[in-house]
Amino acid sequence: MQEGSITRFVVDQLTEGQLEWARLPAVFDAVVFGEPGRGRTYRLYSGKKEYFRGLKEQFPREEAAIDEFKRLVKAQLGMVTHGEGAFTVFVGLNGSREELGLEATNYFMYTGTDLDEIMNRYLASSREEAAKNIPFLFVTCPSAKDPTWETRHPGKSTLSIVTFAKYEWFEEWKDKQVNKRGDDYEELKKTFVDAIMQTVFKLYPRIEDRIEYISGGTPLTNQHYIASPKGEIYGIDHNIARMKAETIATMRAQTAVPNLYLTGAGFRSTGQWRKQVLMARHGWAVESGLT
Repeated sequence: MQEGSITRFVVDQLTEGQLEWARLPAVFDAVVFGEPGRGRTYRLYSGKKEYFRGLKEQFPREEAAIDEFKRLVKAQLGMVTHGEGAFTVFVGLNGSREELGLEATNYFMYTGTDLDEIMNRYLASSREEAAKNIPFLFVTCPSAKDPTWETRHPGKSTLSIVTFAKYEWFEEWKDKQVNKRGDDYEELKKTFVDAIMQTVFKLYPRIEDRIEYISGGTPLTNQHYIASPKGEIYGIDHNIARMKAETIATMRAQTAVPNLYLTGAGFRSTGQWRKQVLMARHGWAVESGLT
């Protein structure tokens, strides 16, 4: 199971990172045209250098085209920047929705009305002071949204909280093994969790003494589990430069490779509408609503 895949992320969460993984062979996919053994087989290799080297070995007459494809990808990436990293908190609670006064409402909570000012002040903070300046929280109660939850998990509830955090605040521990990054890392993470929960307690005061499980995730957590380069959860930065005509004209869904299209989170509009349009264009069944 590939590192960074959603399935692996879920399994690691369920096992609290205790499951050991074995690396698969270098060839992660193979494409066969015709009958196996008689047709043509093309193999795809993991790793950036290995991927392009494998293409050239299998398509020796297309080296120039492969180099151009690689150049175009780098050129496109040079037009955008990484989005901000994310800090997440997952909370397990002893008590039903009614007991704890929880709602199915998504709360977007800001510390002030000048959004640029509060965000810029926060991102300019040192890592020691950052938790005191958190400008924004997204607070949601997944269990309150699920009409079957109380039947399946009576007397229990969950909360999820998300905010932004700079990758650089945690970068010192990027080469350390997950769950073994040391006391200093855990202490820094705890300052964020504590500061976040103090605000959440004001929103839902009944939960303060009903917490059974709480876990914080830093940009390094996102980097490990979903393979985001700088711990971002919404791909490239949603800034004005990203929406300029030159960037939009260059970063198209269609590529130079026939029938190969780009989609997913981080492409233009975080992937959702773009994915719907591409699926509809190719005649695939699309359910109503966003994925």
